[in-house]
Amino acid sequence: MQVLALMIVTGFLATATAQVEHKIQTDPKTGRAAGAREISPDELRSHINAKTRLLIIDVRDPEEFEKETIKGAINIPIAQLEAKLKDIPRDTTLAFT
Repeated sequence: MQVLALMIVTGFLATATAQVEHKIQTDPKTGRAAGAREISPDELRSHINAKTRLLIIDVRDPEEFEKETIKGAINIPIAQLEAKLKDIPRDTTLAFT
């Protein structure tokens, strides 16, 4: 499987859920969620192997998700992501594909 980009965010939900409207704070330089950084597939494997509280979220459309995704990932299309963030435990590390 080819992984084009992974983003990992720690402490992300504490920032996002603290805001009344659950708006995602973004870094003006990168346009990414505040605290997000791109990681390699090998680094993601390390997080998985370390058994950290990790949730892999595939943000593509359901049709693409059904074709191929990382084992254990859940599908939340990017258009629905912001609304669903409040349901994810704050102590969870998020990896977006």
